[in-house]
Amino acid sequence: MGTRTYPDLPRVYVDMDGVMAAFEAAARAQGITPAQLKLQRGAYLALQVIAGAKEALRDLALLDFDIFVLTKIPSGNVYAATEKLLWIEMHFPELHDRVIITSDKGCVGKQRDFLIDDHPEWANADQFPGTIITFTGDWPSV
Repeated sequence: MGTRTYPDLPRVYVDMDGVMAAFEAAARAQGITPAQLKLQRGAYLALQVIAGAKEALRDLALLDFDIFVLTKIPSGNVYAATEKLLWIEMHFPELHDRVIITSDKGCVGKQRDFLIDDHPEWANADQFPGTIITFTGDWPSV
């Protein structure tokens, strides 16, 4: 694979579930809780893209931000990591090699970086060293 070099730009880390992928809407549509959905095999592959996500990430890249997906996999679903990577490949192929899977979002990033997350109180995201933007379902407001 070789050595990777990255531009000296602020990074925007974007959570997948609930920010890029309509996770909670999928749970509601099935009449189950998000906690139940995250344990189902195939659940992540079937998620829809949240309206405005593709355009927003494209616009952020045009503003000279280095974009990464920052996501956590649930314990109890051994397929989740593969499904999330496949979902990114299907819907955001430009980010297929920019996915970071971690149980601790607070250990990623620098002070100049940004995290867009719908639940910064989970996965230690509230300890992210940069600016946290809480996603409320509306990409234009971000």
